[in-house]
Amino acid sequence: MNPIKVGLIGFGRMGGFYLEEMQKSGKWDVAYICDVSAESRELARKLSPKSKIISNEQEIFDDPEVQVVGLFALADSRLEQIRKAIESGKHIIAEKPIADSVENEWQAVSLAEDSNLLSTVNLYLRNAWYHQTIKDFISQGEIGELAIIRVCHLTPGLAPGEGHEFEGPSFHDCGMHYVDIARWYAGSEFKTWNAQAVRMWNYKDPWWLQAHGTFENGVVFDITQGHVYGQLAEKQTHNSYIDIIGTKGIARMTHDFKTAIVELHGVSQTHRIVQPYGGKNIDTLCKLFAQSLETGKRSEALPEFRDAAIASDYAWRFLQDSLQHDLPAIGELETLEQIQERRRTMKNGYGLIRRHS
Repeated sequence: MNPIKVGLIGFGRMGGFYLEEMQKSGKWDVAYICDVSAESRELARKLSPKSKIISNEQEIFDDPEVQVVGLFALADSRLEQIRKAIESGKHIIAEKPIADSVENEWQAVSLAEDSNLLSTVNLYLRNAWYHQTIKDFISQGEIGELAIIRVCHLTPGLAPGEGHEFEGPSFHDCGMHYVDIARWYAGSEFKTWNAQAVRMWNYKDPWWLQAHGTFENGVVFDITQGHVYGQLAEKQTHNSYIDIIGTKGIARMTHDFKTAIVELHGVSQTHRIVQPYGGKNIDTLCKLFAQSLETGKRSEALPEFRDAAIASDYAWRFLQDSLQHDLPAIGELETLEQIQERRRTMKNGYGLIRRHS
């Protein structure tokens, strides 16, 4: 099959990741890169000289040769772009969330599900080798019945005011990935929940949140997420893991963003697997999408818009629940200003915004 002609809309941090992986694979022809920022367009010209670099996204939708659009701009643009893509008969790869509000996300779901076009969203944890390994171990019955899902992701990460805009506070912007992966493991829908949050540095929104509750099948969960983990520490670190507890055994994973370690303790098998972390797994997403187009059969591993809408919806519900309880404000805005200033000059760190040289 000839390379798939694609137009990328939005060339920030994530748009750059998609370009890199599509160029590596050989399955994609990046015909267009669109961004409203002149600096981003200049960078795109350097990185992809054969692409047409534009500021008006309509050119992509109007080109009948473009088969796929990649939607990587801000969330408030996505619903209209999804509508244009479907009207022009183009398949869609989107970043999450798929729109800027729950209502608009469900509109996007309806548009996609009422069409015969292929669409997916980057819920990248589903494609991670470590989660696939753990889920396969669970399916073998090695841990007995799945009972408890514990997820933790604490990093310095994006500070308030950096790169969020319509994606909301930390627990929605980043945390919806962990809401989604808990649901993916449970194979069930959320039933009950309770959330506690903290307004770190006296910022207006919670930047750390822990939610716990149950799924309809009785599985219990707790999710802890926050970009609050030692932003001003001399040497930054993080704490990220998943801990799956069954009636007979356990499976767990930790990573340092370079290497992931999976430990499996089952009734007849014990394994410790150490492999490269794998990043955002955009290569896997693009590969699965290309294969689905080539075969005409959607890969079951491709996340659907509906999955993203559910994860976003519940991330917002957990945030809203936290506002009904005591919501401490700890620290001062002056500390946040120090954090933001440090991140503006950092060369290596967690979740740094790509800056143009």
